[in-house]
Order: sequence, then structure tokens, then C-alpha cells
Amino acid sequence: MTPQHAAKIFKNIFPRNPQSAGSITLWNGDQILFGDGQPNFSIIIKDARTFEDILSQPSLGFGEGYVNGSIEIVGHLSDALEWLYQNDIDNRLTPIQKARICWLHIKKKASLSQSRADVQFHYDKGNDFYKIWLDKGMNYSCAFFTREDEGLEEAQVNKIHRSLKKLRLRPGHKFLDIGCGWGSPLIEAVKTFGVRRAVGLTLSKKQYELGNQRIQEAGLSEKAEIRLQDYREVLDDEFGTYDRILSIGMFEHVGRENSELFFKTAARLLKNRGVFLLHTIGRTRKESMDPWITKYIFPGTYLPSLGELAGKAQKKGFDLVDVENLRQHYDRTLGHWAGRFEQNIDQIKQIMGEPERRMWLFYLHGCRMSFRYNPLHVFQLLFSKGRRHDWPLVREELYTS
Repeated sequence: MTPQHAAKIFKNIFPRNPQSAGSITLWNGDQILFGDGQPNFSIIIKDARTFEDILSQPSLGFGEGYVNGSIEIVGHLSDALEWLYQNDIDNRLTPIQKARICWLHIKKKASLSQSRADVQFHYDKGNDFYKIWLDKGMNYSCAFFTREDEGLEEAQVNKIHRSLKKLRLRPGHKFLDIGCGWGSPLIEAVKTFGVRRAVGLTLSKKQYELGNQRIQEAGLSEKAEIRLQDYREVLDDEFGTYDRILSIGMFEHVGRENSELFFKTAARLLKNRGVFLLHTIGRTRKESMDPWITKYIFPGTYLPSLGELAGKAQKKGFDLVDVENLRQHYDRTLGHWAGRFEQNIDQIKQIMGEPERRMWLFYLHGCRMSFRYNPLHVFQLLFSKGRRHDWPLVREELYTS
């Protein structure tokens, strides 16, 4: 594809937008300006192949191009990504353009054999990496903000306390956290809510080690523990023993084929009339996953629709009590994470190479824009095992009791 043809396509799909000024510089040096005034950023595309990749699969093509250096951003990455998400390349191409780009993409794939470097996925990075940019409690999930100026540390504590209050957690309860991360909800369940026993499950050895260390340092080892265990490996003698179950940011990794088994197992572990809070990224309808995220960040990720979640839970004996959408809160959370990541970039560079650094930065900013402009949500669904008639009439009563 020639630079002239590329410029024509870009001008067609990106109309002038007075609210956002930017530019695209092509591999021959030609610059295309969009919006009014001085550009806030410039996207530099270094070769025609990268341009074709972007148009054939926008998220994957742009993400790979940014990570491997065939795309450079002058200015801030988040400004460029917000502009791209606002303009939605895929839905602006004409059928003729899509057909031509598809043909170019097939032709290229048939003539090239590329081996892609293995990418180290999320939890193999180790605790030192996450300590750099997460909050002190090491919470790697959506926070809850009560004020415009609230910081990440306070917002993550808010999220934990609101989640445990929704469960109506009480002294003497036995509490299970499926996918417990580094253990902050377990610690709070014992310290603040007085549960007699708190058990967390994780498949990450790093989380298991540090989480139990944190529990020991807090003097809670007699009441809390983290197991290196899958939810399907919990023994039968624990069925029907837990008063409350929490799962935050883990269901996305269960997979569509195991989703009903997950609800079945949770129901079997819970006492009758027990309460279960599920916190997960999801959608309002079935849609395909972002190809860049599934390839480089969360392979095997499954983001269910709200209807799927409610329907599959009901089939296993759960009654839906409450639903809350935290989408805007995740936008803010990701903004804090990206800001901390960039502020500590020298430490990050000591842990990983340049391609991985760019990959993580693209992931954090890209996910933020996805929650801002795409149909992604964060749902907190509250279930009871069997119907209960003693629930507060007003949600606020959960947080003031």
C-alpha cells in the first residue's frame, strides 16, 4: 500500500474533530493533521505493513506495532489512544476498504512466516513488580471512589469494606475468598469484621507466599490462611461450611466452558441462605474479546454478559439480590495504575526490557479507554443461596450497619 493510499483512507475514517487535535506521520514522512489547533500528539507509523495490520485488526495491529517499535507516539500515549477509541476505526471503514484490507492481510500472512516471542504473562512478573504501581494492599482489581479527589489507597480500602458489608459479614462467620490475590480482603474480614475463619484460594505461587506472610505479620495466622489451590480442588468435607463467599477479579479467568461449574462449586461450598458476592468484568451482551488482550495479557479470558451471569447462577440455586456497575470506577483505577507505572519507570526498566514495558503501558492505557468508550463494565452481583426475605430494602443500609 502506498503512503498516498494510506493518507486517503485515514482522511476518510478520521473526520476533522475540533475537540481533539492530533497528527499521523506516515513512513515516507507525510503528515496528516486532524482537529483544530496544535496537535496534542503524533502517531508515527514506520512502515506499510504496520498500517495494514492496524486496519485489519485495529487493537491487535496497533498494540503490536507500539510494542515492537514500528509505531512511535510523540506526546502522551493516553491522548493518542483516547483519540483512536473515540473515532473507532473498524466501524468507519467502507465495505470496499474492508475487502481490500482483508485481501492485503491474507496475502501478507500467506507469504510470511513469523515467530512471535513468548510473552511473560501477568502473574509471573513477581511481587516486586506489582508493589511498584499497585496500592499498599496489593489490590489488583477495580477500586471504589467516593470523591473526585480520592486517592488509590483510600479507594481500594473502600472497595474491600463495601464488598464485605454487602455480604453482611458478621463475627463468627466462616469466609471464603476465591481468587484472593495477596490477601487484603481476608485480613480485613478478620480484623474489621471479626470472622472466626477466613480462607483464600489462589493459583499464583507469588501471591500465596506474600499473602500468607502478610497474614502472619498481622498476627492472624490462627484465623486466616491462603491456599495454593483451585476452587475445584476444595475437598468435599468443606461443602456447606462457608457462611459467605467473595470472588473479586477471578471469574474472568474461569472460561466459558467452566462457568457453570464455578457457580455449582460455589453453591456447594456455601451454607443454605449463605451469601455470595461476585465482582467481575463483563458486558451487557455477548461480544468477542479484544484480540490483543487475549494474545498478550490474559490468554483464555472470558468476559460474560450480565444475562449469562444471572442465568447460570440461578441454574445452580442462587437468587440474585443486588447488581452494581463500577465501570467509571475502573476508568479511574486504571488511570492511577498507569500514572504510578509511569512515575516509577526507572524501577520498571530494571525489571523488564523495553518491549515489555511498552506492552504493559499500552495495556493499562488501552484498558482505561476500553472502559471509557467500549461496552465494558465491572459488575458486582450479590447472590443468596436460596431466596431470603430479610434483606434491607435500601442498599445504603448495607454500608451503615
